[in-house]
Amino acid sequence: LPNSGNWSLAEMQSSLLTDFYGRPITMRAIVLLPESYGTSGEQTYPTLYWIGGFGSDHLGAFQFNNLWKQMPGGDRVIRVVLDPLCFGGHHVFADSENNGPRAQALLSEFIPYLEKTYRVDSNPETRFLSGASSGGWSSLWLQLMHPDSFGGVWSLCPDPVDFRAFQQVDLYAPQANLFVAKDGQRAALARAGGQNTIYTDNFVAVENVLGDGGQIRSFEWVFSPRGKDGQPLRIADPITGVINPEVAEAWKKYDIQRYMRDNWNQIKPKLDNKITIIVGSEDTFYLDGAVVLLAETVEELGADVRIEILEGEDHGSFINKQLFHRIDREILDRYNAQRPAGTTAE
Repeated sequence: LPNSGNWSLAEMQSSLLTDFYGRPITMRAIVLLPESYGTSGEQTYPTLYWIGGFGSDHLGAFQFNNLWKQMPGGDRVIRVVLDPLCFGGHHVFADSENNGPRAQALLSEFIPYLEKTYRVDSNPETRFLSGASSGGWSSLWLQLMHPDSFGGVWSLCPDPVDFRAFQQVDLYAPQANLFVAKDGQRAALARAGGQNTIYTDNFVAVENVLGDGGQIRSFEWVFSPRGKDGQPLRIADPITGVINPEVAEAWKKYDIQRYMRDNWNQIKPKLDNKITIIVGSEDTFYLDGAVVLLAETVEELGADVRIEILEGEDHGSFINKQLFHRIDREILDRYNAQRPAGTTAE
């Protein structure tokens, strides 16, 4: 794609990922530049890194470009829409045994490349994160695991942040089954208008035919250990749904609620007032249940973390102009707090 107008295609070959895979791996993003970028001399800008949901890539930038231009930061913020796609599905920018050093490559290779190529403020406190669904999980994970590298996150309707509510299933429960909800009913993966529309057993049956790249398998490519056949271990028997407790145990290191509960005392000084999580109470994919459990943990910890569960909203209904306006204002407020007096981006 050629560069055009206020956007630019950024690409670089990752040495870390190329070494891991044994073949060239390219990292990509669309960089949306403020209208003032070409006439602002040496001015640098804060950056919002956006990660889309499952199935999206960097080209999702064009979905939001015109909307973002209208926001308070439209002429003050550089937006980088990252490409999270890989063979296994969505790698969520988490380092993993199967997908390789995705976070390391972003932090040590791609972000430095972007900050050399564009006039991006290189102060980590002026780098911000956001994303929705799988991108909501990705952005939250990056902020938690690398608190010194980012200045704040707005995680929208994230994938399960507590594996006790992996949609409708508690993965840690004795004799847990991916196809059976905690209430003993058939586990649903999606709903609409108060009615279940997709059931997990049917969804996995389709993935069994299509092979790698589906949503459940994508989780396994990130969270599971690698099996003797070189493939990620299954969290559940793909026919019966019976959870493999050893794999569930291995998944715990990616359980955000557990990580926060076990480590908050150590990470609190770096993360207080940096985390916002927003989800609808009627999330289409039952992702609100895990956020509710995380909110309970946050309250017990006394953590300065904002969790908002919006009554009646579904998976994407609250992601609108008003929300982006709010995020932009908060980004600019935080950015200005890092700058010398008299040099704000108001």
